[in-house]
Amino acid sequence: MALYYGIVFAILTLEIIAFFLFLLPIPTRWQKPVFRWLATSPAVAHAQYIMKVVFAFIFVLFLDAVNTLKAFYEVVNAEEDHTAPTMASTDFRAQVGQAAKKFYAQRNLYLTGFTMLLLLILNKIKNMSLDYIKLEDELIQLEGATSTDPAIRKASHDIDTAPIEAHVTKLEPVEQANEKKKDI
Repeated sequence: MALYYGIVFAILTLEIIAFFLFLLPIPTRWQKPVFRWLATSPAVAHAQYIMKVVFAFIFVLFLDAVNTLKAFYEVVNAEEDHTAPTMASTDFRAQVGQAAKKFYAQRNLYLTGFTMLLLLILNKIKNMSLDYIKLEDELIQLEGATSTDPAIRKASHDIDTAPIEAHVTKLEPVEQANEKKKDI
């Protein structure tokens, strides 16, 4: 089980990094292309599908952590109900073992809970950003349609509201015209 929770911790770390990247101010001329690429990229869609499967596994681990913690408290409460001192209450090693089990169960519960919560928050932020860009495009088109100024009409008509095409994201070599070599 330690491997599973190690993977969950790595996912939580990546989510925290992604969350802070969402908080970084992106220049407005890059926002639309970046979010359109996120919305239309097949690689991003595949990654989202994988994250949904991972979310299901994390949810199962969350339920396991809740069940483990519940079972631990039931055992502790059953031992406290007996008035006679038990071996676990007098043995220091048994008390340390119980405290360690309680710590691990609580840690697993918090780890999986925070991971699921942050995943839901990041998904909501992504959806809100895409809705914002879509609404901003519609606003520009409506302003262009209702404006009497021909320059605004032309600018709103020429605005790029289509999704990013595959050739835009590829890096292509740039040829420079009339390049002169200097003699050294």
